[in-house]
Parts: sequence; structure tokens; C-alpha cells
Amino acid sequence: MHLRFLPSNFPLKIPQLPAWWQVRYGLVGAGLGLPILGVVVLLPLWRAQPALTPPLYLSQNYLSPDTLGSVAAPTPLKNSPQHVPTPFLGKSTPTGSSSLFFPSQDLLSARPTPALTPQTPATIVNPPVANKTTSFAPVTPPKALNPVPPSQSRSPEVRVAVVDKQGQVRIGVSANVQITDDRGQALGTLAANQAVTLQAGGQGLTGWEKPLPTSIWLTPGGQGLVYVDGYWYRGKMRIINLNGTITAINQLELEQYLVAVVGAEVYPSWPVHTLKAQAIAARSYALAQMFRPASRYFDLGNTERWQVYRGIKDEWNTTQAAVQNTRGIVLTHSGRVMVSMYAATDDIVRDVFGGRGMSQTGAYELGKQGYSYLQILGNYYPGASLSQIQ
Repeated sequence: MHLRFLPSNFPLKIPQLPAWWQVRYGLVGAGLGLPILGVVVLLPLWRAQPALTPPLYLSQNYLSPDTLGSVAAPTPLKNSPQHVPTPFLGKSTPTGSSSLFFPSQDLLSARPTPALTPQTPATIVNPPVANKTTSFAPVTPPKALNPVPPSQSRSPEVRVAVVDKQGQVRIGVSANVQITDDRGQALGTLAANQAVTLQAGGQGLTGWEKPLPTSIWLTPGGQGLVYVDGYWYRGKMRIINLNGTITAINQLELEQYLVAVVGAEVYPSWPVHTLKAQAIAARSYALAQMFRPASRYFDLGNTERWQVYRGIKDEWNTTQAAVQNTRGIVLTHSGRVMVSMYAATDDIVRDVFGGRGMSQTGAYELGKQGYSYLQILGNYYPGASLSQIQ
């Protein structure tokens, strides 16, 4: 749209109206203008109201539950989009500090085979410097790791902090769920699709129909899901009042967790072998964190500091297949679980991790050129081996 301005010396003749006409037009203008102004001002405010605004009704100083409404449990698994996007350099995970490279004197002792459970200590080792961190495609094909079959063993459970040290948290469930304490004692039933805003009270949690203890559990059955601050999650959810702030911890099977992590870390339409390499790297990283947890309450967080995790939002049929086809397979070095660092680009891997780890865009390029996940992992984790979680 073009705007044309009049020259400063252009003569403008504005007719002068009689005083009584000015009064009449002023009253008419006010009568028409005020309603229009009210609509213009109030309509955006009305539209800006969030769908899940808690009611102002108070009962014995506790917020009454309110309906989730449009935030109902979605269909968990989606088909992967056909379009293959150009690698987005913003996906860089995990981008932790050098403290993730555990000093050898602090390593836990044991081997990843023949038996690994979350309670079994495992030795953790840093990955060697990758053979190639300056180009997506090696001049010569990388040495492939020896394949191992997917594990048939039961998946261990991982504890992921999906909310950490907040003043309040909004929770809900897709089906009726009993709220229990740490001893498993039932405290009441949270109805399906009812949102409750929990707050950290002096002696526990407030915001429900009655006071709750410091720590509670939501354990859906079957395909039930738990809603926490905008996302739906599988598995159990623990809500804790820690020193006056709320932490929400999702506890679920490692393999199910990885389906969502792979979908959050890379595009689900990327090459199959790139997704497999990402699944193994993410599994190895998570397992290392399980043996060296971030807190007594959880193993790792859900942000780029660890691995991005947003529940079923990022579950795809392609990421599910990549996880299933590599089930229980982890990277090891000299019989020890490898802290398999990875980031978006070669530059980040070099600058943040000293060249130790996988470039996700590099893995994309190698997968697009036909390299297998064994070759991709062999390129970025030289000297590594593949082992099973038994």
C-alpha cells in the first residue's frame, strides 16, 4: 500500500460549521464512537483469555477443579509427514556444560552386560573425539559398528523432571485416576479431563478439594495419560513440594520415553538410519544419566540441557519404529556405558563437547546418502561398541 502526502504549502480549506451543528455532531459522534471504541478495546481482551483460566471460586481456601474443556487427551501416535525438511540448526541437544564429562574417579563400577537395571551401577565413559567433525560426508566410508539384535528384556524406568521448581502446576488425567501418597495410600479420585492447579503450601500441596501431602502420585491404568502444564505424558507422575516450589516427575519405561525424545530431537521424516542412530545415542545418554542422576528425585530434565521431552506430542510412527528396531541397544566403550553427547551441528559438537559426539545435521546428511546407522555411529563415536540392556 502506497501513501501519498500533500506538500506542506498545500492550501486546505476546512468549512466552519455553526455552533449548534458542532454540538449536534459532537453528541452523535460520541454516541456512535463509544460503543465502537468499547468493542475495539474489549474484543481483543476477551479473545486473549486462556482456555484453562482457573475459576475464582474459593472453597475452604482451595481452588475448585475446573474442566479441561478443549484440552482433551489427543490421539497419541501420528504418521510421519512426507515432507523432509531441511535440517533446523536450532535443534541442539543436549548442550550441557563440561560437567557432564564425569571424572574417572567418580565413575560407578560395573559393566553393562549381562544385566542392567536402574538399580545396577554402571561404569560411564566419555566418547572419543569423532573421526570427522568438519564435513557431513567422510571421504571414505566410516567403519561400521558391529550390529547387535534388539533386546527382548523389560525396559527399565526413567525419571524425568517435566516441571522443576515452579510456584504452581496445572494437572489433569485422561481417565479417572486415584491420587496416592508415597506409601500408595489413596487420597481421592481425580476425574477425567478435570484440571486442578496445585500450589506449594506450607505443609504440602494445595489447590485440590482438600489438603494434600508433600508428595503425591498419579498412576493411570492402561493407555491413560497425565496432563501437566500443556502436555500429555505416559506413565506415572509424581508431584512434590520441594522447599516451597513444585517439581513434577514423569516416571515411565525408557523405551517409551525415547519415542518422544527422538521425535523432539530430530524431524520424524528424516532417513530411517538417522532416526536409529539418534535413538541409540539418546538411549545411551539417558542410561548414563540414570546411573548418575541429576537429583535424588529424578534422573534428568526435559530441556535442551539434557534431552528435549514433551510427552506424546512428539510421538510418531517413524520414531516408534526406530526405537523398537534398536530396543535396548546402547553405545559402550571398553565395556562401559558411553555418555553419548550430540548436538545440532559439527561446530557445536567441537566447541561445546571438544569434538566428542554426534552432529545431528551430519547424521541427517549421512543417512540421506545411504549410510547405515552402524556407519553413522561409527563415524561419530569411533572405538565404540554396541551392547544390549539385559
